Amino acid sequence: MLPMPVRIKFTQKGIMQFISHLDVDRTMKTVMVRAKIPVHYTEGFNPHPKLVFGLPLSIGVESECEYMDFKVDAEMTYEEITDKLNAALPDQMRVVEAYEPKLSLSYIAFTEYKVFCAEDTDLSPLEKEEIIVSKRQKKGGYKDTDIKPMIHSYSRCEGGFTLVLSASPDAYLRPEYVLGVLGLDDCEVTRTRVFRKNRIGEPIDFR
Repeated sequence: MLPMPVRIKFTQKGIMQFISHLDVDRTMKTVMVRAKIPVHYTEGFNPHPKLVFGLPLSIGVESECEYMDFKVDAEMTYEEITDKLNAALPDQMRVVEAYEPKLSLSYIAFTEYKVFCAEDTDLSPLEKEEIIVSKRQKKGGYKDTDIKPMIHSYSRCEGGFTLVLSASPDAYLRPEYVLGVLGLDDCEVTRTRVFRKNRIGEPIDFR
């Protein structure tokens, strides 16, 4: 049945970690044209390809799990869509898979990041009952905010540590706030997974 819904999972690494969310949108629209993907357009006076992205990615953070939804106006296999997009994308962006979406991207509730540092990091500041930071608000400006409830978990891994942070619309936490608490400004950060919530609010794999 047309238009056919498509979700792609793609990586964003290397120099592409330094482009903005708006630049990613522009890049994908250009790539769709180059790849000759028959993207479904919106209706109205100013039709445009309707691309819906998952969570914004902080500049300077790499990712193994970015998501984008769109529809196509022709019968295509998901393998064909993957191959065509990868042939047109820059090397630092790769489509890992394309498939039919079952859940809205709004169901994403947690994100996992791996942080790699040159030296061992003292994680004890994250054990405090309250962690107050000056956090940017959606409507602009900053507000002192307790981010402790937004840090679901953290653990050490080889070469660094892993963070699982809230990604809900009303409590979205970027990793740089946690790095600021830990006094880190020279480390590599990669978004590795996203999760939705189960019935008791715990993270489970999102697809």
